[in-house]
Amino acid sequence: MIRIEDFGEIAYGGVVTLTEWWDNKRIDEGKIAQKDIFKKASFYTYLGVGLTATLISVFGWMRRWERWSEHISHGFLYDLPRFAYNLSTSMGAAGRSRSGSAAIQEAQRVIRERPVAARQLVQGMGVPASRTYVPEMEQVGAF
Repeated sequence: MIRIEDFGEIAYGGVVTLTEWWDNKRIDEGKIAQKDIFKKASFYTYLGVGLTATLISVFGWMRRWERWSEHISHGFLYDLPRFAYNLSTSMGAAGRSRSGSAAIQEAQRVIRERPVAARQLVQGMGVPASRTYVPEMEQVGAF
């Protein structure tokens, strides 16, 4: 049975997820870098709200809101491993996983700016479609 206090936990998770989506969108647009932790809204949303609720729950401050803060602190503690992993990948070598999108954006920029050069590059790659392996197959005796 869902109680009214459970909506606080659900809303907290929803807001953290929404701000993380917004941060990823800004990273893809190039407005912020993956390693700019202090420019990410999800960092402050997760840590600010969750840590505050956890401290309120642990130290018994504001007893009137303890039901709400306890549920939000559960969400904070459950999501702590994911937050730590994302933080470490943003700071460390594993954070280069988004570098592929930068390479794709660079290739799209080259195609937009120099379509003739890009077309020539693509045409020079690969084997022509008219190539067959009939002579090699005849030598082996497959036909």
